Amino acid sequence: MHIFDAIYKKGNMLQCKFSDNFIHPNYLGAEFPLGQHLITAISYSKEYVKELYSDLIKSYISYLDNETENNFKAYEQALFKIDDYCIYLHEISYKLITTIKATHPRYSLSDCMDFINSFDKNTITNFTNQFTRIKKEVSVQFKECILLWNTAVELLLDEFDLSINMIKSDISDICNSPATATGLDRLAWLDVNRRIHFFDMDFPVRLSVDLGEAVDSKFFVSQKTDEESIAYSISLCTTEQMMYYDFSSSLENNLPFKMCKNCNTPFIPKGRVDSLYCDRTMPGFKDKCSVIGALNTYKNKQPGIEADFYAARKRYATRVSRNPLLKTEFEVWKINAKEKLTAYRNGEISADEFKKWFMDDEWSKI
Repeated sequence: MHIFDAIYKKGNMLQCKFSDNFIHPNYLGAEFPLGQHLITAISYSKEYVKELYSDLIKSYISYLDNETENNFKAYEQALFKIDDYCIYLHEISYKLITTIKATHPRYSLSDCMDFINSFDKNTITNFTNQFTRIKKEVSVQFKECILLWNTAVELLLDEFDLSINMIKSDISDICNSPATATGLDRLAWLDVNRRIHFFDMDFPVRLSVDLGEAVDSKFFVSQKTDEESIAYSISLCTTEQMMYYDFSSSLENNLPFKMCKNCNTPFIPKGRVDSLYCDRTMPGFKDKCSVIGALNTYKNKQPGIEADFYAARKRYATRVSRNPLLKTEFEVWKINAKEKLTAYRNGEISADEFKKWFMDDEWSKI
């Protein structure tokens, strides 16, 4: 299914133009940062996404039952919320909404064949049995509609999991590449067969009408003007292709893919590039990994180590005030001290290593 019609790269941003306008007649496309939605795709919370789709299903059925402006806005917000969470779920939204539209309200199994034919035999049988049971009801109850379409979401998400397994493995391998590797050279860290897969990828370039500026990361159908500009775009057929283009573009832009030291899941730091923890809240935890990491680092600290550091710093400052010839050395020391303190707080060096460093500087003993 050709979901992404044209892709434009604008610095560290990607702009996608949708091929479909069925699920929203005025929603032309979306803009998103390189890599960030890809990371979300390979580590998404399935339970959270199920809730998003449950809201989409309810709002869309309500809209089909009563096509009012308020019902459409509720459906629109539910759709946008999914795309904002992860643009790579848009194809699932398209398949789901298309199938609901084709069958509602008569629930004809023949109108559902395009949907179920992409699944294995057992899955088709189970889904068909549910569909047939609902059809036998004198009147289809709203809650039964929700049950059926929630099952459809489960099937689509299982399919999505299969499609992202390889790229998830590739990103994990890249995260474990040597620190000296940068840009596309990080692909050299992959297994030879995976490297060949990347080398064989083809992203056809063409000229297209530029999408222009996004409004809250969304592009909408607007009036044609004489000021439209033409730009190079990439033509991609599948969501998986789009993911690989996003990934290779992220590597080319040297985005720092890392493994979170708490949840062991890939992430791209949004702030400091030396961050060791992601900002996700993993299932079963109340706090973000970054918060948990900071707490763990604090617990592992040697008692009073930072107090000793600041006491030493004050002592050195006093010596410099008495001997101005040490000022240059002290300024250099302060820069190094800031880096060492950060490394200690992030757990990159031990308390003993840190203390030995700030207590043993020869310049301070002159």
